[in-house]
Amino acid sequence: MKNSALIAGLLLTITEWYVFFLISQLSFIVFPISLGALIFSLGFLGRVLGSMLFGHIGDKVSGKLSIVLVLIFIFFSSLIFLLSDSTPAIVFARILQSLSLGGEWGSVSIMVSDSLMNSRYRVFILSLIQLAVPLGLILSTFMIFLLIEFFTTKLWNYTFLVAIILLIPSIVFLSKVNIKEQRATSKVPLSEVLRFYWRELLLGIGIKVSESADFYIFTSYIFALSSTSRITSVLVLIAILTQLFSMPLMGYLANNVGKERIVLLGLLLFLVSPLMLERNILLGEVMFATADSALYSPQSAILVDLFNKKNRFTGTNLTYQLASLLGGSSAPLILAFTHLPIFYVIIPYVMVTFTSVILIKRGS
Repeated sequence: MKNSALIAGLLLTITEWYVFFLISQLSFIVFPISLGALIFSLGFLGRVLGSMLFGHIGDKVSGKLSIVLVLIFIFFSSLIFLLSDSTPAIVFARILQSLSLGGEWGSVSIMVSDSLMNSRYRVFILSLIQLAVPLGLILSTFMIFLLIEFFTTKLWNYTFLVAIILLIPSIVFLSKVNIKEQRATSKVPLSEVLRFYWRELLLGIGIKVSESADFYIFTSYIFALSSTSRITSVLVLIAILTQLFSMPLMGYLANNVGKERIVLLGLLLFLVSPLMLERNILLGEVMFATADSALYSPQSAILVDLFNKKNRFTGTNLTYQLASLLGGSSAPLILAFTHLPIFYVIIPYVMVTFTSVILIKRGS
């Protein structure tokens, strides 16, 4: 069951991020600017709404139903992208996909966590779920490269066939997982989280927000610092590739020396990264990626453990998506409009995460 839960969760999460990154990249390549901007922004808004929707289902009805519906949503959104190129269909598919992603990460983290309750390596194995982000981004970037260099962007629909193929083994492994249903269910999960667990929600957002800022600085804002986007794309890809090694390493260390210590290490690396970037852009990118790995690897274990069993689907999903929206969107925007050095802009994020780590450690 442990292996089935991890494999099903990892494959489903890779699929979610692959489709999310793919349509985000395609939105400014194959669609008109206005439609592309709408598709891009819907992705982030839908993730927050999805965290509420699937969190409600997971806490009030059934955790397994939440995951099954997430899978159905991503399947039909990929199928629509594959079969139709009309504007209404594309917008509808993007809404389905972003809703699905909003409820997927927390639900899968809880499923895998429950299968590992008596495992010595729980934190490490949970950290492997985070590999889905670099794997999804690498896969989507590779498909875009194939389209542009060897085929034509008119064939963009066919890139979503990969998502449907990935979902097949996800379904097979998910069918082997016996998801434990909680006895006590929440009546109004979102309301209860906001009223009674707002402290945990804020602490979770604080833990996540620096990582989100880090990720979007080294994968998005970095293009504003370079005049050659092709070279910058290669540098970003190299940095992402290093995460395939640094994420499991940080997860292993978190399992052995403590989750909070690795987050603090990530904050230190995050602060050093802009200084490295000034000296050498490749080393700076790799440092940002390593910092992101340290900040991201322990997050499943930290966020799942923050909330009680009655509200954890809503709490975990909402925390993740709100922090992604706040950290991921604000940091690049602040940098773009103020032109301040990166080091000074990231200090508030680091302070928020540092404070959250200390408060969580004291409360544990």
